[in-house]
Amino acid sequence: MDTVRMILSIAAHNKWKISQLNVKSTFLQGEIEEDVYVAQPPGFKVIGKEHYVYKLHKTFYGLKQAPRAWFSKIEAHFMMNGFKNSDNEQTLFTKRSETRSIIIVSLYVDYLIYTGDDNEMMMKFKESMVKVFDMLDFGNMKYFLGIEVKQTQAGIFICQIKYAEEILKKFDMDDCNSVLCPMLLRTTFDKDVEGRLIDETYYKQIVGNLMYLTNTRLDMIFSVSILSRFMSRPTELHFQLAKRVLRYLKGTTDYGIYY
Repeated sequence: MDTVRMILSIAAHNKWKISQLNVKSTFLQGEIEEDVYVAQPPGFKVIGKEHYVYKLHKTFYGLKQAPRAWFSKIEAHFMMNGFKNSDNEQTLFTKRSETRSIIIVSLYVDYLIYTGDDNEMMMKFKESMVKVFDMLDFGNMKYFLGIEVKQTQAGIFICQIKYAEEILKKFDMDDCNSVLCPMLLRTTFDKDVEGRLIDETYYKQIVGNLMYLTNTRLDMIFSVSILSRFMSRPTELHFQLAKRVLRYLKGTTDYGIYY
């Protein structure tokens, strides 16, 4: 997410457009280097040769080598086309032309976002990707990893409205009354040793969902960090604190970050 934020900041500052591609059947495009054999799947066994096995030439979903094989293939494609890999972020690639124009590409499994200062250069990049890989062109970046992106002339706005609404619905808080602040002043933050214990898994689910929401909700970072202190042995007190944060979220689902 730090890389994505950096790309958003650079694009907003320079008034560049960010585009997005999606790879179809990602792990089926990787090429396997080891000798791997699999049993004949049910319904596809060859009569009289049921004891035979298949030797794989390409990876598939569920194979532990699949992510590495896919990344190795697409990384080789980038390098062959003049891209350089970042020393600090393995999935970040950049390329400069002879005129010093630049294109920046970030890869997340089967999603690619890219931006730059040369439209022709970006078009050629997209054409080369579509030619080699089976891809979908999503045009301008609008939705990425649960984050909504709105690109305008004034800048870039990111939010998680849909994700926030899903959280409220998931924990039966979509009809709750909203509050103006996530936590009250002088609230006691302790282990509440003598308090009544609640379902630890359920509490962790609430906190985990809220933690991902803080990618765009900086106003909730402190509150969520407090809640995360009590992942072990949460009590009714901690649950009430979490519910208040959800009630605050109810009235602020459209908050986000401007770049």
